[in-house]
Amino acid sequence: MQLISTKDIVDIVKYSDDSVIMVEKIPLSNPAQYKVQYSVVDFKTKSIDVSTKSAYLLKKFGPNFKRISEIIPNFVQCEAAVLYDRRVLVIYPNGEAGIFDREGELDWNGTFDYHGSPVKCLSLEGKYFWNICPAENCVIRYSCQNMKVDLRIGGKESSTFINPSYICYENGDLYVCCDNNKVRKIDGSNYTVSDYLNFTNTIKRYYKFGDYAIAVMPQGTYVMENNE
Repeated sequence: MQLISTKDIVDIVKYSDDSVIMVEKIPLSNPAQYKVQYSVVDFKTKSIDVSTKSAYLLKKFGPNFKRISEIIPNFVQCEAAVLYDRRVLVIYPNGEAGIFDREGELDWNGTFDYHGSPVKCLSLEGKYFWNICPAENCVIRYSCQNMKVDLRIGGKESSTFINPSYICYENGDLYVCCDNNKVRKIDGSNYTVSDYLNFTNTIKRYYKFGDYAIAVMPQGTYVMENNE
């Protein structure tokens, strides 16, 4: 594993097939304030270069990023996805959400919850998107067409996903951080769940990008190649 940051990672978005944009929280002299720093992490060259806010916003929100970033109060702490019909869905960690139309105007705002508990995360799979519901120990798939629950895996009385913290979709499969230090894999062809990785430390988020991955832990953020 290659250490790429010891700062608090606010967001990571795909930049190209071989790189991502990483957003770090940089503390200021006033403990209640911070600034953000944007960097491009290139998996193949192992380089980390300064990026811009505009590059980050374009990759996150699509061509109407300027208008969307003017409307939402905190554009780095939400998850976003450009849907199949070019609308943009935004979800915050507390379940608050918004849908922006093709011109970047807010078309709907509300909350996503499951059995009264907020869902978080946002990982796009074609005309569906996946979330986690930590309080219900489950992952949920919604339809982009009607924004209703299409599939649920796990449950409050199940040990499949204990206190899930993040979900990532990559190349047909899903990867779920759960049970403090585990990443479990959902096979996209039959939805069977298996252990994928076990860490000695807490794993907060796990992003998969082909042969590469990024593991966000309390003590630092690392790039992994072939899970090593």
